[in-house]
Amino acid sequence: MIRNLLVGGLAAVIPVTGLIAQEAAPAAASVADIEARRQSVVDLETHIAQREQRLAEWGKDIVDLNARIEKRVDGLVTLLAGLRDSQDSRRKVTQIKKEAIEGLRQGIERYKSKRKEIREMVRTGGDEALGDLGKIDEHIIKRIDQIAELTKSIPAHEDVEKYEYDGGSYWNGYYDGGRVSEEWKQNRRDSSASDLQRKQTADALEKAMKRLEERRRSLKSQLAEGGLTDAAKTLYTTELGQIDAYEAHLQSLQGDVLAAGGAAGGRAIGLDQAQDIDNMIKDARADLREDAARLFRSYDQFVRGRAYLAGLKENLAARKAWLLENDPAKKNSP
Repeated sequence: MIRNLLVGGLAAVIPVTGLIAQEAAPAAASVADIEARRQSVVDLETHIAQREQRLAEWGKDIVDLNARIEKRVDGLVTLLAGLRDSQDSRRKVTQIKKEAIEGLRQGIERYKSKRKEIREMVRTGGDEALGDLGKIDEHIIKRIDQIAELTKSIPAHEDVEKYEYDGGSYWNGYYDGGRVSEEWKQNRRDSSASDLQRKQTADALEKAMKRLEERRRSLKSQLAEGGLTDAAKTLYTTELGQIDAYEAHLQSLQGDVLAAGGAAGGRAIGLDQAQDIDNMIKDARADLREDAARLFRSYDQFVRGRAYLAGLKENLAARKAWLLENDPAKKNSP
């Protein structure tokens, strides 16, 4: 299993040259040779301790970077969800929200791509990455929640008087002096954008639920056929157990998105402020793409380091086993 996890020939650089534990011992190992092999165990244990410390540092870096990313995304979503268009901004705020939703969708696609890599790693024996797979799923679900939150924050239809009057007179039996109110025009723009975005989000949720159903059938079929490795069986069983919860969550979100009414609240802002926020969001999205790319690179480095460390520990066990069989001090000890 360990060999399957070693990436890019990493096993080839494990520092065991000259002290290969697996090679057959000579008929009568010299005292010097035995002593060298004893020392090799001590040295390798020190090496392993160093790599464990470094791996822990990488892991902390990943956790810290991920926390910063999530805090930034949460802040941006909360900010946007609390804003709405005014008659001055017309549809600018709504457009910013739609672009943010697209950015979240792209983030989901990046997580899904990384999930495929990790899933294959787990399927082929990398059971230590099973927890990583669960964390990726949590991120995907959270991004879907944020898309739903922004979708619901786009104001839906409200009952607004279409005409406003500022005085006038009757002419030929008709009252002249009324005009279509700007508030009514803005409400129409909002409700049109809201209806479209709600439909798009609800449709995306529907497709996601269909994919979950397809995955359920596929997993059940594979488990029923048998002939799976222990790693694959554990993976498929775990995924199958999660589908019901994911599906129920998506159904709940879809219901919320399609519910009548919309977020009439929120602070209406003018065009100038909307443009400032748009510029801020664009910069933040660029930063987040860079941070996400660094997060995935750091994770890949962590995986390679974890596999390298596993190889060192495997080699240490082999060296100790050799000494148990060939070291007179070990053989004669009670």
